[in-house]
Amino acid sequence: MVGMGNRNVHILNHRGQSTVEYILLLAVVISLIVTVTNMPRFKALLGEGGSFATTMKNEMEWNYRFASQGRSTGTVITYPNARHPTYFNSERNTTHFIGPIRPYGGPP
Repeated sequence: MVGMGNRNVHILNHRGQSTVEYILLLAVVISLIVTVTNMPRFKALLGEGGSFATTMKNEMEWNYRFASQGRSTGTVITYPNARHPTYFNSERNTTHFIGPIRPYGGPP
C-alpha cells in the first residue's frame, strides 16, 4: 500500500496468493514423486518385474490355485477328485466358485 497524499492506493492484491502457493507445493510434490519412481532401486523393488511385484504375484497365484498359503516352487499340488474343502462344498455338492447361470452365448 502506497500513501499518496491523503489517499491510499493498493498496488498489490493478495487475492490468489494461497492458490499460487498450493500450485507451487503441488509442483514440488510431483517432482519428488517422479524423481523417486525413476530411481533404479525403486524400479527393481516395485517396478514391472521387480522383486516385490514378482514375489507377490507368485504367492497370489499359488494361494488362489491351490487354496494353500505358499509360493510356487515348481511342484504342483493335486487333490484327489478335486474334493479339497476350500474348493468343494460337500453339503451342497457344488464348488465354492461363482459361475454363470447359463452358458455364455446361449439363449437368454
